[in-house]
Amino acid sequence: MAEGVFIVMTDATAKKDVAFHDCYTPFFESILGMPGVRSGRRYMFAQKQIDLRAVQEQLAIFELSDVEATRNAMADKYGIKTSKEFLRLDEAIDSVTIMPTFYEIIGERRPAPDAPDVPADQEYIMLSLLAVGLSSQPTFAEAYGERLLELLKVPTLISGDLYQLSKHQIQNPLYPFVAIYRLGDKEQLMSQWPAPGTNWRSIAAMREKDPSVRPDGRLAGMKNRDFIYEPYVKPDPPPPPAPKAAPVKKEA
Repeated sequence: MAEGVFIVMTDATAKKDVAFHDCYTPFFESILGMPGVRSGRRYMFAQKQIDLRAVQEQLAIFELSDVEATRNAMADKYGIKTSKEFLRLDEAIDSVTIMPTFYEIIGERRPAPDAPDVPADQEYIMLSLLAVGLSSQPTFAEAYGERLLELLKVPTLISGDLYQLSKHQIQNPLYPFVAIYRLGDKEQLMSQWPAPGTNWRSIAAMREKDPSVRPDGRLAGMKNRDFIYEPYVKPDPPPPPAPKAAPVKKEA
């Protein structure tokens, strides 16, 4: 029985943003009620970023006490994606870019030595997607663990944890490792985090314009990627369309 996280990254289907926010809430709540789930929080892509390459706009992170139990419950309810089957989700959730992945924690949880006191519902998330070749994976956790301890010295960081891919999945995963950093001040983090030389973002906006973005959101060359997410706030619905002006009657 392994502890870990279930990370869900996704976008709204094109032109169905309003429906997405309505249908995603019951999806999120259903996962919270599954076996092995301790808690969950939703986040959305922050306006200012370190890494501006394409990424899904919506993020949910579920803390798990039993990865296998949650995976089995998820597969029973929503299906297993194969070459012939997509997850059984509402059509407003983009089934192409969704990336639901199970990870198991490596070692002990690591609080920052000078962690600020920030309420959980106000925390930002720095999600590091770590592309690691097969030959490097056996030694990667130990090597990254040293880097993680150094990064936790950044004053705004609350905690940082490294996770490895679980063998229990519902679709083919992309990144073998992820690190999840919790923080209180994204501006302070951005001033001290190495920035890649990139200048664009969302999958939905860019996947048809840039050949380096594959339909599932991956870059043609897999690289480590760091993204900041902020606490989710449901957007206000768009204003209703203005009423059409009454036709002007022509004088006889």
